[in-house]
Amino acid sequence: MSSPMAVITPPSSPPVPHFGRFELRQLLSRTLSATTWRAMDPRLQHEVVLCVPRAQPRPPKELEAWHQDVQAAARLKHPRLADVLEISIQDGWPFVSAHRGSGVSLLERLASGPQPTLVEMVGWMVDVLEGLAYAHEAGVAHRDLGLHNVLIDNQGRASLVGLGVGFMAEVPGKPRAVAGLQQQRADAEHDVLMAGLLMYRLLAGGPALDDPDLCSAAQRVGREIVRLPWSATQPVPDTLRAIVNRSTDRQQRQRYLNARTLLAALQGWIKTNEQESGGPLALLIDRLNTVGSLPSRPRMGRAFNQSLGKDNLRVDDIVDVIAKDPGLVWELLRSVNTARFQTGISDDHVTTITRSVVLMGQLGLRNVSSVLRPWPGALAVAESKAGPDAPTPAAQTALENELRRTCIAGHIARLLAPFSISDEEALVAAISQRLGHLLVRYHFPDEAAQIDRLMQPGPPPDATSPPTPGMNMEAAAGAVLGVDMEELSIAVMRYWGMDDKLQQAARPLNKSSPVRRPDDREETLRAVASLANELTTAVGAEPARAQAQLNHCFTRYARALGLSFKDCQEALETSVRLVDAPVASAKTGQ
Repeated sequence: MSSPMAVITPPSSPPVPHFGRFELRQLLSRTLSATTWRAMDPRLQHEVVLCVPRAQPRPPKELEAWHQDVQAAARLKHPRLADVLEISIQDGWPFVSAHRGSGVSLLERLASGPQPTLVEMVGWMVDVLEGLAYAHEAGVAHRDLGLHNVLIDNQGRASLVGLGVGFMAEVPGKPRAVAGLQQQRADAEHDVLMAGLLMYRLLAGGPALDDPDLCSAAQRVGREIVRLPWSATQPVPDTLRAIVNRSTDRQQRQRYLNARTLLAALQGWIKTNEQESGGPLALLIDRLNTVGSLPSRPRMGRAFNQSLGKDNLRVDDIVDVIAKDPGLVWELLRSVNTARFQTGISDDHVTTITRSVVLMGQLGLRNVSSVLRPWPGALAVAESKAGPDAPTPAAQTALENELRRTCIAGHIARLLAPFSISDEEALVAAISQRLGHLLVRYHFPDEAAQIDRLMQPGPPPDATSPPTPGMNMEAAAGAVLGVDMEELSIAVMRYWGMDDKLQQAARPLNKSSPVRRPDDREETLRAVASLANELTTAVGAEPARAQAQLNHCFTRYARALGLSFKDCQEALETSVRLVDAPVASAKTGQ
């Protein structure tokens, strides 16, 4: 930084640099945007953080605009934003001094303190993002995020200094008001990208692209790939790794475009990894208690109530109706297992629809049906706001399609189940592998839409290259929610008191590993459920892709489960027909 400095030279001491009245004690950072010092303010008699823009002194008009910008930042009051003490100009150089208190910069903390834990580092990032989100919503960006301007206090909480210190660039050819709004949005997205690079720096133990200046590194993201290395200073869980990698993704459309979404993902990860009661369930517990787990599938609530009113009611008939409504299956199993715990009816878990129906009786079934919300449940709010003539909201369509695929998977598993396992347990195991997907689509439709977007292929980097592949489901869910779908399914099942073998079967087999012959009934149950869900990928696909998926599933599972190609094909076709038949008849009034 070339700035005016008066040098005082004590008789036996090295020169002490000054900036105006400030005694410069330690250079914390010199980035593209600003130079930051730890300095002593003799007027206040304590240390401050001194931030000076790197750009050469500007014309009075631009200095006035800068002054207004940092004053707007100084007026913001938030626990995660450090107080601004002074905004002024020294010999033509603008500067901002901020309260340092007893805190130390993150740069100093990493250099002198003990190695922070994973939870500590994520906690710091949550604090930083809370401050950033508050500032962005007030129209203020930071523009110089880094280790040097994050302060850690005695309680281990982080706060930001230097908000808005860098000069705001103009958008050529735009009026100042329009240019300012566009630049605010661009600067906010740039802040979030730098937050991702800051997370990378903390978790990897070194800067991304070997560039300690996050402003400079952020300008290179896109032209260069930034992925968290596997040789990090400590193991990084897959879901957290997905969050970091999404925040620095090469494609802008794949990144978090505002601080709130990145903050929500990290908070979700923290809740997932808490050792207290809740864990992954903390994401859903309030929603499950207020709006229930899932709504009844379209038109199936009426079909169920009509079947209960028949004089010659048979258990098998009622089971067939329930099997076509995943929301009803889960509500029935949840109710009967909760009652089992409360009354001590039996030490055995209830794992089949038939036994649940027998235990609950006709009155109990009516009570269960009354608890279940009719379609589309909580998603009806969006429909009511859109108006009666508006098209069906995308969230409802997505949930309806997911419920249909879940039903088809359950029926496939029921048809392909060998004699060694219960066909109804196979059905429940298959739908359990999709439970997390259903819950996210129902309770968090916006997040589900984000996950869908991340899974879509992106545009090719050039005209001769193929499209850029999207994320897989696990990575996309982890990046958005901070929790894996599989863990979410199992956590909810555990909360509902489901049997351990069903919880084990809720974990799909790894699609990148060969399928070996199961050693016991539990492994067979899991394998059949996995096959059923992999076969549903062929549903709705174009004929060539559907045939390829069918061939792939047969090749993977034929030897392990002793199935023929015809078994797989007929199970798929029959399941689609069984699941869609009541819907078709209801539409035609039959």
